[in-house]
Amino acid sequence: MKKNILLVYILSVLINSYFWMGIWLLYYLRFTNYAGVGLLESVWLLMSMFGEIPSGAFADIFGKKWTLIISFVFQAAGYLIMGLAGSFQILALSLIVMTVGGVLQSGTFEALIYESLKKQNKEELYDKILANTQTISLVTIAISSIIGGFLYSAISPGFPFILTAAGYISAMFMGVFLTEPKISSPKFSLKNYTSQLKQGFGQLFKRVKLKTTIILLIIGAFFVILYESVGDALVIEFGFKSSQLGIFYAGLYVISALGVQLAPYLRRKLKTNKLMMLIGLIFSGTLMLSPFVMMLLGGLTVYTRAVFGQIMLNLTSEEINKDIMSKFRATTLSTFNMLKSLPYAIFAVLIGHLMDLYTARNFAFWFGAGFLLVVIAQVFVLSKKKTAS
Repeated sequence: MKKNILLVYILSVLINSYFWMGIWLLYYLRFTNYAGVGLLESVWLLMSMFGEIPSGAFADIFGKKWTLIISFVFQAAGYLIMGLAGSFQILALSLIVMTVGGVLQSGTFEALIYESLKKQNKEELYDKILANTQTISLVTIAISSIIGGFLYSAISPGFPFILTAAGYISAMFMGVFLTEPKISSPKFSLKNYTSQLKQGFGQLFKRVKLKTTIILLIIGAFFVILYESVGDALVIEFGFKSSQLGIFYAGLYVISALGVQLAPYLRRKLKTNKLMMLIGLIFSGTLMLSPFVMMLLGGLTVYTRAVFGQIMLNLTSEEINKDIMSKFRATTLSTFNMLKSLPYAIFAVLIGHLMDLYTARNFAFWFGAGFLLVVIAQVFVLSKKKTAS
């Protein structure tokens, strides 16, 4: 099991070598317009959402090791097809193949880490190991995104995607050396598969953790909306030019990597509820500043949210993981990921329309105000719970 943690660190480099990160939109626009890009993003989001829960159950029944290997195969194939695409239809096909791999990986990676530590009776190290993997991932993305920008023009527009595919192919072979944590899992059948889905959902909404789960889901939904639509639009409206975006985002990932190392420290210094409230106040406050700041201060607000956003992701993962039965872990994590993405899937078009009408900066102000109301409600609910106990 110790070997698994080392392999997880190596895999974190291989599967996060996103050489396409800075140029993906330019590449998509070679085959379509912004409406077409929106269509592709909708397909990706819907597939990701509705594939989360069944893919988690698949991992719990068939094993996390082989689920990860299969996911790497699909993602390698998807990126390779994308890098060689010659039409919009082939681009769409590549995204579909890639998304299948993505949903198989989602939740499974974290579940493998937790179960590997649990077999060594070292669950208390989970937040530190998770912070390390997040740091490695973010630094890798930052470095590869800068390199990919040069490869796009120096070699060919599709080469960054082909190089990313090579990383997943390497991960596929490295995954063979993982050790599957032995847990009590049911044999596969349609009945057992359906039962796995129901039990995983039930694990997420156990009465003892119901209020905390709901709060984490609401905050998670705000984060998805912010990172999938509002955040990138704000960076543009703050005045960053295309030549500056690559450096800005590289810095964003580096500062995020430093931020995740704060998570274990803050988790030990502050109680979970207080830390969630602090993060909520920071997010709502920086968002409400958006209409009144320009490039420098605007960029600092984005960087601040990046740091504390990573801390919140770390905290959420630990809170969800610690009360889940081992055989339902991947199913439950996938259920959580699906549910927190659901509001964005429903309101994505409306959000885009509102930003077109009122600008992303003004939308961010009211979005932050809504987030502030969530924080106030959180304080009320948790203080009431404490009084009752």
